[in-house]
Amino acid sequence: MSTIALSYKAVKLMKLCDLEGFQSLDDLLLVVALKGSACPAICITEGCDHTANMEPDQDRGFCEACGGNTVVSVLVLAGLI
Repeated sequence: MSTIALSYKAVKLMKLCDLEGFQSLDDLLLVVALKGSACPAICITEGCDHTANMEPDQDRGFCEACGGNTVVSVLVLAGLI
């Protein structure tokens, strides 16, 4: 049996999908594409999984949970923007 190591970004993307109630990243990205305005974002600080709705290109949004400018939109985290 081999071990698969996920990148930190992949772990955060999976967590965001789970917290937003989606089965896969594709499902989440489809909804984001259809919505067209604010999109789900997650704090990338280790140990903080605070989510918020942010602008699609957000890469340094304010985290209300830990206080850092560490909230990144799903589109940036997935490398689409």
